[in-house]
Amino acid sequence: MKIHTLSVIIPLYNDEQIVEDCYRSVSAVLSRLQGERFSDYELIFVDDGSIDGTLQRLLPCCGHDPHTQVVELNQNYGQHAAFCAGFEAVEGDVIVTLDSDLQIHPDEIPALLDAMDSGHDLVSGIRMGRKDPFFKRTLPSRILNLLVDRMTGVRLRDWGCPTVAMRKPLVKEILRYGEMRRFLKPLAVKLARSVGEVELQHHPRIGGKSGYGILDLFELALDFITNFSRRPFQKVSLAGTGLFVLGIAGGILYFVFRLYAGVPLSNRAQALIVLMAGGGLQLMILGFLGEFIIRIYRKQNNLPFYTVREVHTAKGE
Repeated sequence: MKIHTLSVIIPLYNDEQIVEDCYRSVSAVLSRLQGERFSDYELIFVDDGSIDGTLQRLLPCCGHDPHTQVVELNQNYGQHAAFCAGFEAVEGDVIVTLDSDLQIHPDEIPALLDAMDSGHDLVSGIRMGRKDPFFKRTLPSRILNLLVDRMTGVRLRDWGCPTVAMRKPLVKEILRYGEMRRFLKPLAVKLARSVGEVELQHHPRIGGKSGYGILDLFELALDFITNFSRRPFQKVSLAGTGLFVLGIAGGILYFVFRLYAGVPLSNRAQALIVLMAGGGLQLMILGFLGEFIIRIYRKQNNLPFYTVREVHTAKGE
């Protein structure tokens, strides 16, 4: 596959301890690969509203590097918004996303490009030999994987891996989808014509602390449910309809036994019939309301996903 320009996007948030090492490592790998795998490259850092010295440490490093630019957001919007801000700035034929902690090393970029040679629009990484704490990161990530698998009907081995390669037309299409961009990978998988996966070696963090905890993963799951999938509301509607039908059927049987067989049902049975019919009706209405609310939300929510404060490029450009 002939790539004229490769774009690499790295979001940053309070990464002052690792940002210089990150820049040096990634730029060294891209410089080495230039000419062999692509004719040119661009490295885009997105500062997601850092409140430490991340930006101050990064700008001197890349201030004279014509391959590098820094997109500064005016506040913290989250990793997916940061990736989207980077997508707005890309010029490359293929876009690769990396984390600043380099747990997936930039040396793995050729593996992603090799996988794209098969004609995929999107290649997703699979973190092998994960070095994250099991209960804090790995277990919640696996639960999230299972949730997304069930909701989308698409099987990926590692939905949470941030290292992905995509073609530019797919990236530009993603930017049209408003709030659904809050959960990027399911959206990208939905829009891509062909999706591949490649195993990537997972390494310990080069320093600093992870910005993702259990609460962040829980919030990400809620974002996915409310912005990407209507299936929870559909299942609530289905469950409510089922209970309502059972309640009505029970009521009919009650009257049949009472009127024709002369067999009175116990108070508990009567209460159960009423609860099934009433509870089912409530769940059915709740599911329908959820469907309408999500449709209205998607249509009416035109608030900006993020706001760019400034774009820093090499001095003299």
